Amino acid sequence: MVFLPSTTSAISATDAGLKRSRVDYSRHLSAEARARLPNPIKSIWKAAQVKAGTINMGNGDPHHTLYPICEMNFVVPSIDEDDPVQSWRSGTGEQSIVASYKDDPCALSLRTAFAYGAGAGLKEVRDALAELNDRIHSPPNHTVSLSLGNADALTKCFRLLGDPGDSFLCEEFTFSAMTNAALPLGIEWVPIRMDKNGLVPSDLERILSNWNEATQGKRPHVLYTIPCSQNPTGSTLSLERRQHIYQIAHDWDIIILEDDPYFFLQYDLGVNQSTIQQFGYTRAMAEVLPRSFLSMDYDGRVMRLDSFSKIVAPGMRLGWVTSNSFFAEKLDMLTDSSSQHPHGMGQAFVAELLGSDGWGWISSLCNEYQRRRDLFMDVFRQKVAVSGFATAEVPQSGMFVWIKINLEHHARFSTSQTPTVPGGPTTNTVDLMDELFRKLLNNGLVMMPASTFAIVDRTGTMGNHINDRVNFFRATFVGTDETIRDGLTIFGRTLEEFFF
Repeated sequence: MVFLPSTTSAISATDAGLKRSRVDYSRHLSAEARARLPNPIKSIWKAAQVKAGTINMGNGDPHHTLYPICEMNFVVPSIDEDDPVQSWRSGTGEQSIVASYKDDPCALSLRTAFAYGAGAGLKEVRDALAELNDRIHSPPNHTVSLSLGNADALTKCFRLLGDPGDSFLCEEFTFSAMTNAALPLGIEWVPIRMDKNGLVPSDLERILSNWNEATQGKRPHVLYTIPCSQNPTGSTLSLERRQHIYQIAHDWDIIILEDDPYFFLQYDLGVNQSTIQQFGYTRAMAEVLPRSFLSMDYDGRVMRLDSFSKIVAPGMRLGWVTSNSFFAEKLDMLTDSSSQHPHGMGQAFVAELLGSDGWGWISSLCNEYQRRRDLFMDVFRQKVAVSGFATAEVPQSGMFVWIKINLEHHARFSTSQTPTVPGGPTTNTVDLMDELFRKLLNNGLVMMPASTFAIVDRTGTMGNHINDRVNFFRATFVGTDETIRDGLTIFGRTLEEFFF
């Protein structure tokens, strides 16, 4: 395990108020997690790593002299450029070679990377990520485990924490590919209302305060949230909301699954150039990035999920989970008996990349995505918003714009539909949005309709039905300039056809 000591010498009064006596983490485990035994072969393998020079005749590892690879060279952009992303795209910039070797010194030897390992991942990589975590989040006494990306990590967290019949909390619009993964486990979702600034803490408090275990089953004990560039709405929680949500989680003993793949893609931050020159990119970014739930986690109730998918490439399928050591051990036991450790090539690449202060790429990447976001919003104002049929907030981070379709201006919009079930929808929003989606598709444009992400409230306590509020599309601004201009031109033209 990789323990991350806090580098913070003093904590704020707000944080101090969040401290509590030791949390009983075991009560949050699923029956499956309680019943799982450590992989006995992996346990022996770990014991063999303790004493250097131990002769291991127990494992079935092919010997490294028989690996058909002795060296890997990764050609990457040089971060010495003023704008490495633009130089890389144009092919005019310098290149660097990040190398991994089997027999020569490097950050992570291929002898180690290509051998069998533990589910948590290799120590060299976990140490590098632990150091990164400490510099950005300063979490006290947390442990880093590697994953095959956030989807892998999150589905394992569901298995770790959820039993059939459990109810988990989430935003009312969320990444359905992940929430669907919990459904076969018998986990039901309880949606929390959102506004343009993200999850509404008072609604979270309302749900927990009014929960009736006699009629609704066990009170939810897990909150799944995407705090930065929430998918699909693009909203980013303010520090005040994060602190309020964490306090509620503390009061009700809620485990927070902080799924944050867009954390490093923040815009309009004003990174201090002098800090970059004096201390490097990581320090400069740490000063301006939003404060995470992990950074205020003195209870050990946050399981934070990070990924390289958005900042390097999605096909890497590599990420990391930061949690208390108890959950980390249980998570590693699950991995040791299922997917096994992440692939050695990805771990070797990351070990070398993190050892070269490669985060200069992130700063340049943010600048490029911010330029594309600004272009998207400029074209949106010219081609779409001018009609009054659609509006959108400017996202602070991530990849998505949440576009509201102003259906109240449509001649066929109705607010007097008779619900087919008690508490059901009273408008024809779903029908009109489906019609608009098909028109866009016929005109050569795809945007994700809000209904794809909607979590239906099964408690009957939320008020108006979510199907009356699915008048949104999720659009991405990370495509080419041509894609943005052509796509929004089609969108604006189709809206006018639809409304007239």
